[in-house]
Amino acid sequence: MKRKTRRLAYLALMMSTVLFVGNAAAQSNENTKKEKERWISPARTAINVCPGGIVVGFYSANVEHLFGENHGLVLRGDLETIPDTYSDANIESSGKAVILNYRYHIGGGLNSFYAGAFARYRKIKGDGSLENGDFDFKLPECTLGLNVGKRWIWKNGLSLNFALGYGYAYDELKVNNSSQAALDAIDVFRDDYTFMNGFLGEFSIGYAF
Repeated sequence: MKRKTRRLAYLALMMSTVLFVGNAAAQSNENTKKEKERWISPARTAINVCPGGIVVGFYSANVEHLFGENHGLVLRGDLETIPDTYSDANIESSGKAVILNYRYHIGGGLNSFYAGAFARYRKIKGDGSLENGDFDFKLPECTLGLNVGKRWIWKNGLSLNFALGYGYAYDELKVNNSSQAALDAIDVFRDDYTFMNGFLGEFSIGYAF
């Protein structure tokens, strides 16, 4: 119940953000004078990385290609090393994810506000130890959601991207030691680490060409 309540709260926050940004973007789009003055980057492709995540063991890179004036398709890969502080079982774990993201660039060009949808597949693998024995597990997860954001591109090609998204996540636990103690330890791990598993964020820097 606790995890469901958290998910609903984040989903409500995300939907509010989508509506707010969408409304702001629509109002901005109506201002034809400003739209004509805005520089639209000729770049069709952007490659970005998230340097801020490295300090916490999170590595992410993505590439976006623009089709036409408004339709962007993003392929992203994530690698995360997870601290063993999320349960008394000293669970050592890591995760890998691949994300496919469609973005509609509202103002045209890569350097504009956008809204879209994403699909993510992530798998977390971990192992821990208890008094009654060791255990290991896999936690595959699929997420479908919505996201909003903005990309800035300077004339020298430097690109900065910020995005927030949230969606419905479904996971299925697979454990090789199904003792109640092991399941309880993994539940603590899931509550403390993966309760925001529907969240998708990006603050990245890169190059557009």
